[in-house]
Order: sequence, then C-alpha cells, then structure tokens
Amino acid sequence: MRALNEPNSWWGWHGWSDRPVPMSITQILQAGTMSPELAALFWLSLERQASLILAAEPPSAGKTTILTALFTFLPPETQSYFTRGWGETFDLPPLSDGVPTYILVNEISDHLPVYSWGPYVVRAFELLAEGYSLGGTLHADTVEEAIAQLEEENGVRRSHLAHLTLIGALRLVYTGGRALRRLHEVALLEPGGSSRDDLSVTTIASWDAESDSFRLLDSEAAAAALSQRLGLSEGDLRQEIERRGSFLAGLVRDGVLEHEAVERAVAVYRGDLTPESAR
Repeated sequence: MRALNEPNSWWGWHGWSDRPVPMSITQILQAGTMSPELAALFWLSLERQASLILAAEPPSAGKTTILTALFTFLPPETQSYFTRGWGETFDLPPLSDGVPTYILVNEISDHLPVYSWGPYVVRAFELLAEGYSLGGTLHADTVEEAIAQLEEENGVRRSHLAHLTLIGALRLVYTGGRALRRLHEVALLEPGGSSRDDLSVTTIASWDAESDSFRLLDSEAAAAALSQRLGLSEGDLRQEIERRGSFLAGLVRDGVLEHEAVERAVAVYRGDLTPESAR
C-alpha cells in the first residue's frame, strides 16, 4: 500500500511517530480476537476494494490495531489517503482503473480536532459513493449503534451508507484477570428495497461468548448476500474462506507472527513474490 500523504494521529492523539509496533494479523488470530476463517473473509473482501469500519465502545479495544493488520490483505497497488480531522480538504487524485484508493479515517469522533465528525464524515461517504474505498473506526458497541451514529449524529445519507461494505463491532471483556478482545459481530451493508434510501444490514459473522467460538455465514441468506456483493459464487466463496483460513492457521501454527514476515507470506500466497525472493 502506498500512502499519498503523511498519517496524522492514526494511533490516536499521540501521533504517528509514537505509534506502537503494529501487530500482525497472525498475532491477532493467536489472541483469539477472530477466527482464521473470519480473517479470510476480510481478506477476500479487501482484495475486492471493500470498505470497512471497526467499532468498539471502550478505548484500547483494538479497533485501529486490527484495521491496520487487515491492510496486509489489500492489493499491493492500493493507494491510501489519511484524513486529518477538522479542516480536511480531501485533496485526492482522480480514480484510476485498477488502482484502489482508500480514504482512511483515524476515528469518527467529535472529541478532538484530529478526528472527523459531521460534514467531514459526510464528505468521506460522498466520496465512497463516487467509487473510493473507506476504512475507519468509531466508538459504538454494536453494528446498529454504529449505523445510528453515522446516520443520525453525522448526517450520512442511507444511500451513501449502503456503499460501506462491512461493519465489525469489537467487544472488550475481562475474565480471569485478563482482557479478551473479540470481534463479536460483523455485518454486510448494501442497498435494500425499492427506495434508494433503503439500507439492508445482514449479520454475516458473530461470536458465541459461551463457547468462545465464531459463527460465520451460518444462514443461506448471509452467504448469498456476501457472495453476490463480492462477485463470487457461494461455492467459491466458502472454498476460498476455507483455503485461506487454513493458510492463516498454518502461519500461526508455524510461528509466523512478525508483521513483515506475514506480509511476505501473504504476498507469496497470492503470487506477488516468489518463495525465493521472500526469504
């Protein structure tokens, strides 16, 4: 991924230079935050220019950490534009065929000038409707609360919300004296009904707290909706999730955890690098 501008407070108000060492997607899998199959679902979606927002109510739940780790799955030619909060001009290059351009919003919030709120969020979603992609975070406990915040508090039109592909909601729980971070709900957004302002929201993954396990595409409606949105047959969708999930589980099992090592392994998997050049 090539950055079109310098990130500003991507990791919060501390700024970019004080960022923590980014976690890899395999470290996140090792921690149990999501399953390998769910990570594979994100992989398939992001390589098709899916837009994604991660939500969590408490701070330090892992929104930015997980979103950053998922960027490993973006096509290598992807361009990224980091927003800068109040006064953002969205000085973006024109869209180019075959070159995805992501607008990356460090946080949708009215707490600090480095975050985006109101008209700046509306503009980001207008650009999403024009063909740009979007990645960002916000404070909400559920997918429903995240949508309400975007629509009711920021004024984003439902027809523009429908261009957002996925919303994931994280939960931070404490058990046995330790913190557990779990992606407890993932929903697919798309236009719904006959009105251009209708919005369809389909849950495609969820976390079962009792068994600490993840359900994924456990209804025909969810599988059909996602396969149609990604341009895959349902059989190919399930096969690719299984295949890529097994690959990611193998990386965890083999101890491939360092961020750059994971990026190289993914690049080899998709044919961007040869095994020899990745060493």
